[in-house]
Amino acid sequence: MFIQKESKKPLYMQIYEYFRKEILTGNIKEGTKLPSIRQLTDTLKVSKNTINEAYQQLLAEGYIESKQKKGFWTVKLENSLDLPKSSWKQMSYPLSGQKAEEKIIDFQYGDINLSHFPIKAWKKNVIEAMDSMQKEVMLYGDKMGYFPLREEISRYLYYARGILCSPNQIVITAGTQYAVKQILTLFLPYTTHVAMENPGYDGVEKVLRKKGCVLKDINVCLSKGYPIEDLKDSHCHLAYVTPSHQFPLGSIMPIAKRIQLLQWANENNAYIMEDDYDSEFRYEGSPIQSLKGLDTNDRVIYLGTFSKSFLPAARVSYIVLPEKLAESVHTDLFETQAASPIIQKALYLFMQKGEFDRHLRKMRKIYQEKRTILVQSIKRYMGNRVEMIGENAGLHLLLVIKGEDTETLCEKAKICKINVYSAEKYYWTKNREASYPIMLGFGGLSKKEIEEGIRLMANVWFDIRINE
Repeated sequence: MFIQKESKKPLYMQIYEYFRKEILTGNIKEGTKLPSIRQLTDTLKVSKNTINEAYQQLLAEGYIESKQKKGFWTVKLENSLDLPKSSWKQMSYPLSGQKAEEKIIDFQYGDINLSHFPIKAWKKNVIEAMDSMQKEVMLYGDKMGYFPLREEISRYLYYARGILCSPNQIVITAGTQYAVKQILTLFLPYTTHVAMENPGYDGVEKVLRKKGCVLKDINVCLSKGYPIEDLKDSHCHLAYVTPSHQFPLGSIMPIAKRIQLLQWANENNAYIMEDDYDSEFRYEGSPIQSLKGLDTNDRVIYLGTFSKSFLPAARVSYIVLPEKLAESVHTDLFETQAASPIIQKALYLFMQKGEFDRHLRKMRKIYQEKRTILVQSIKRYMGNRVEMIGENAGLHLLLVIKGEDTETLCEKAKICKINVYSAEKYYWTKNREASYPIMLGFGGLSKKEIEEGIRLMANVWFDIRINE
């Protein structure tokens, strides 16, 4: 095998393309063991990560399989191809100058990077949780959640978010929307009017409406931020906010407004639901202190989740209740525990062993690198034709393209196999004249896909053709 280290094509892609070609043309037969990662590292003088990334791509596309402790082996292809070497060029993985025929680059918000998920460590902890056969794990579980996990979460919140709370204030739930449903049982039918950010998280908005709440729109904008006066005029006693990273605009609520928000709650005997959905991923400046960490009058209900920082499929979120409200939970107001007790114990073990912190440190670095590629690509290929919003934190940013219809831009992107989405659904008050931003989620994409996707969109949107 020969690789060109001076080439602009990534090394892992060169290695991937070499094996893919050899497998498709039959030069590497079915059931052949590929060289070990260590062997190729020594032979090619590249890093283990480079070899592993190439093998993982082959594995994901079904060309090879991984056998435990035996390495990587080629698999049988139903329709093997007898290709002359001259035709290989047309079949190779699409590079910057080619369109992908079969692969869609999807800038869907909410996707995370699964290729770096510590699957072996997680499986080990799940098995350990099941092997314990504890009654509290194998049956329905504590309605507030597995107590050792609540202890771990309380410790994590203290050093990560500046929140001092006891495990007895924490309730484990199955997702943020379910958490909001649980919180509403503490207020309905006495409190039906809820102040909701506009734009805001549509999942919470749907829950509130289904529960019969009357929503009072608090119109948030980048120039003025969160209008406290509108909240005061709303006559609400419950407000939902995302102060550390407004969803979807990405703005941060200044400390002065945070203090005013807390004063409003205290003076009006009201409560604030603080959704801190992605505070782990901030790329510039210091971490933003949570509203709950500033609350001295016990008026903030804190919502946290492991969906962005760990694994959406685990369906584990949590609520930190004010002490007075936590007492209500102990009187059987919450009747069931929706999150799997087995998953809860496995997550406790994962945190208790320090594996969650290690995973979080790694993912911060990975997402920061992806975010940098995204921002640089937008600047390079789109320049001042677009405006970026909320690029300093989280797993998404917004693009504003003045004078262009958002739906038309999304349809144009599909021409080059790119999926992008309008942020319109997060606005409760619709304006026919408005041009809504485009929302770009980057968590689930590779760095190559991010750059290629932005380049192709620039081509089809603005007729900018850069094929370097």
